[in-house]
Amino acid sequence: MNKLKKLHEQRGALMEQLDALLGGAKTENRAFTDEEKSEFDRLSDEVSRIDSTIQAEQRAEELRAAAGTQEQDGNVEKRAAAEVVADYIRGKELRANEMTTTSTGRIVPSEFSRDSIRKVEELCGIIGRITVVNSKGDYKQIVADNENKISAGWTDEIGEIMASAAKFKTVTIGHHKLTAIAQLSLELINQNDFDIISEVESQMLDSFAMEAEKGIIKGDGNLKPLGLITGGTAYTLPAAAFTSDDIVKIFHSLKSPYQRNAAWLMSNNTLCAVRLLKDGNGQYLFHQNEMTSGYVGTILGKPVLVSETMDNIEAGKAPILFGDFGRAYKAN
Repeated sequence: MNKLKKLHEQRGALMEQLDALLGGAKTENRAFTDEEKSEFDRLSDEVSRIDSTIQAEQRAEELRAAAGTQEQDGNVEKRAAAEVVADYIRGKELRANEMTTTSTGRIVPSEFSRDSIRKVEELCGIIGRITVVNSKGDYKQIVADNENKISAGWTDEIGEIMASAAKFKTVTIGHHKLTAIAQLSLELINQNDFDIISEVESQMLDSFAMEAEKGIIKGDGNLKPLGLITGGTAYTLPAAAFTSDDIVKIFHSLKSPYQRNAAWLMSNNTLCAVRLLKDGNGQYLFHQNEMTSGYVGTILGKPVLVSETMDNIEAGKAPILFGDFGRAYKAN
């Protein structure tokens, strides 16, 4: 097994013991006993020694990489990222700098990470419609007060320009962490002929895409994003039967500047109901022959995106979203 991996595992076990000692004294609202103090000092010293060893191992890897110990025909041989991750899972020794070590574990090769993110975006269609910003810290954006925006006005050629009573505020878009752990048996790991990476990646990415979609659409802001439905403006459908007129009303409830790049979002069951609707000339509202990449067709000229996270048509639910999601939603 990789030496650095063993060291990190040992460090984690020691930290758990330290936390347990601290937790016991804190729970009982008392100071350490002499025995506990001695044990705490011993564990702390051991963690410090492991940290020093980890730093030495990392430095040794950097030096080996710089010296070109993995050179082949004058060039450093670069293995496929999936192969590197598979070897790590199976506990095989890795080459220098193939995976970056941090205090919390290993960072997979950037190629593997970028490929995984791309696949999640493909599986979760709504991600491709919203605006995603990349920020190391919380992302801040200045927005205008809805009632006091900057306003333009006509002015005489030499007349005084009147100031707008505009008000601005700053909103913060924080980070939200989506995680998953795959528990693998030793029997499965040791089957060299089994494509362990493809299977684990496929299942985890499916789950990541589904949870990301739920957060973007229905998130309540608690450890997850605030969703489109949660923060959007509702257009209430009549209690009567769902008709083609309702679709037209939804379309025109959106202000014209946002209609140009707007799209529909609904569940498969809702789409089925909409596909049966016809206009006054007996023509279906849904046009499958106008399919756009990533969409199942168009309604009133706008692309349709399907998500099973969306509610079906039911009283008190929000079965359809329509808007320019890129301007309406920003994620960090």
